[in-house]
Amino acid sequence: MKITKNFQLIQTSIRLKLFLLFNVVALIPLILFGFISYGKSTKLVNSQFGEYGEISVSQLQKQIESTLNHMHYISSNIQLYLSDPTLIVLEKKKAATYSEFIAKKNFLRFLEAHKAAETKGIFLITKDGHYYSNTYLDYQKLQREPFWKNYMEIDKTKEYWTGLYTPNHYYKDNQDKVIGLLMPTSLTYGLLDGSWILIETNATDLFKSIQNLEINLHSFITIRDEHQNIVYRTSGEYKEAASDIVWSKGMQSNNWSVEVRIPEKEFYKSSDVILYVTLIGIVVLLFIIFLLAYPISNKFTLNIRNLDKAIKKVSSGDFNTQIQITSRDEVGNLATNFNKMVLTIRELIQKIYEKEQLKKEAELLAVHYQINPHLLFNTLNSVQWKAKLHGADDVSQMIYHLVQILQENLNFSNELVPLKDELIIIDHYLKVQEIRFGEHFSYNKEIPEGLDDCLIPRMSLQPLFENIFFHAFDDGSGKICLEVMESNRNMILKITDDGRGIPESKISTLIKPPIKRKGRGGIGMYNVDQKFKLHFGDEYGITVESKEGEGTLIQINWPKRVEGEENDESDQSVDS
Repeated sequence: MKITKNFQLIQTSIRLKLFLLFNVVALIPLILFGFISYGKSTKLVNSQFGEYGEISVSQLQKQIESTLNHMHYISSNIQLYLSDPTLIVLEKKKAATYSEFIAKKNFLRFLEAHKAAETKGIFLITKDGHYYSNTYLDYQKLQREPFWKNYMEIDKTKEYWTGLYTPNHYYKDNQDKVIGLLMPTSLTYGLLDGSWILIETNATDLFKSIQNLEINLHSFITIRDEHQNIVYRTSGEYKEAASDIVWSKGMQSNNWSVEVRIPEKEFYKSSDVILYVTLIGIVVLLFIIFLLAYPISNKFTLNIRNLDKAIKKVSSGDFNTQIQITSRDEVGNLATNFNKMVLTIRELIQKIYEKEQLKKEAELLAVHYQINPHLLFNTLNSVQWKAKLHGADDVSQMIYHLVQILQENLNFSNELVPLKDELIIIDHYLKVQEIRFGEHFSYNKEIPEGLDDCLIPRMSLQPLFENIFFHAFDDGSGKICLEVMESNRNMILKITDDGRGIPESKISTLIKPPIKRKGRGGIGMYNVDQKFKLHFGDEYGITVESKEGEGTLIQINWPKRVEGEENDESDQSVDS
């Protein structure tokens, strides 16, 4: 039951949905990124760790092998030197002659010349304990050294012996470890019969390298000689395991081998640290996301709730509702657009109201104009016949044309009529003005074929011509040009006169709503502009250009329509 309630709460609360969505969306890539980075990092660290281990073992092997090669090189040179009787004659422990003294000095110089910076000592030791070297040696202590005793008692038949040890056979003992090479000479005569060559090299740097490997890699190092005897092993107890990471290198010069063994746990310890840090990072980031998700989702839904309340107010008819903009994100843009929409709706309602008012006024005027029109026509016809009977043909013609204008003016059957019908009314109006003023004005029209079938609001041109005669011309004198053209499915009609023009300050007021004033003028142009706007939209209507003393240009723009298209549009609007 509790699970069902929680599920219903999630379904009905967008705040909880967003909260859960933020956490899920953050959790999935975070976990994927964490484990991918963990995998890549551990692979890279283990690879570098392995490469470091291999390189370190190789360097250690090369360091040992280089030292041993150098020591073998020294021993070989000593053997060659001793085997040439022309170079040295060492038959006595103490030189009895000057030549023997010189031979001994030369041999000691020869030994000294083979010393390197790390060479501890180079000795030629006879079987009775006498030795040749520039380094002092305690033969009694040497005989007690384990490596000397083992070689003399067990391995004397071997070609040579090498090993690592701490020497105790010097007069000044120290704890420096050395690599020693013990080799019997090949001499079988005199004092040097059964003698040995002992070379010792300081191994302090070598042991530092070994200790660095032991500490840095947490490794156990074993160095074995050619007989697999242990020359060196890391101190401490360690049980070897099959899972250990092992690097092993052999030495060609003396068949020694170096083995570095790292427990699996120590080798992958860096990976465990990376995993631990990754998990902690994921947990911390999830906690931060959890803390941030709630206020973000709450603020986001707060704006949505405010928008929902505003929509409900507008739906109930309150078009003065506005939302306070608190953000610039998508919700803020939504609130901005909502405010614009409400303003637009309010403006549209106002415009519709104003248009309805204008339509009502027009209907009232139409009703007013329809009161007894037959009486007016019958009276005018009677006057026309009277004038004709008395020979006043100009009066008769004027009344005839006036009747035609009034009949068309009082015809309310169609609001939109073909342009050619409007032009006929203009012709009647100009006839009246011609009878009135005489032939003092000229009228020219340019209308491409077919454009005179386009629809135009009824009685929209006659008020404009009337303004020309009342305000532009003096005693009906001037030129009028009417031009019709088409542009992008729009009709453009231009009426040009060369009258007195209109002051610039007055042009902007011509198509504004009329105010109560004495006299005539301006109202007709506003009414014509309103006709076009009511029928076709606010983007259409009249524009006026004029210059005092140079004339006026009136331009009308409206969409191109013919009678068939108008009917189709009417039918579509009814169907919709």
